[in-house]
Amino acid sequence: MLLKKLSWSWKGRSFFEPQKIKINNMISCYELRIGNYVLVDENLEQVSAISRTTASSLEAVENDEQVVSEHSLDNIEPVPLTDDIISQCGFVFHDYFKFWQLITTGIRSEMNISPDYEVIDFMRKPILKKLTSLHQLQNIYFMLKGRELRLDKKQLQVGIIKVIRCN
Repeated sequence: MLLKKLSWSWKGRSFFEPQKIKINNMISCYELRIGNYVLVDENLEQVSAISRTTASSLEAVENDEQVVSEHSLDNIEPVPLTDDIISQCGFVFHDYFKFWQLITTGIRSEMNISPDYEVIDFMRKPILKKLTSLHQLQNIYFMLKGRELRLDKKQLQVGIIKVIRCN
């Protein structure tokens, strides 16, 4: 919640009245991709289909059956990006360099992220300012590398539970 001051006047005097404003964490359908991880009622879900007003996810059920659950975009929230989430995506924080690195093959870095969650180049200059959510990181990685960021849903779920409990 944010407090916004509303100003009004009466007989030449100005008054300020605080008003609560709800922050909308809804994700636009144009920002989602199939495979993105999002929160639906504080549960981690992977997007499997997208329309203008809904997103669907597949859930594995016993007997190799899959159930599709459809969610309104109003109920879908981004997974906030935290140090725990970044480390569960395979990034390692280097104390000497003071940034996160994703090293997938040998010693070459795939992607670097500053402590402020900015994607940085080899000169430590920001390529992209302030990532705030997991689906943004997934989308940026796909745009830069042409392949999906490898994620383990079970490990992510543990990190999400920590984030939800802290808030």
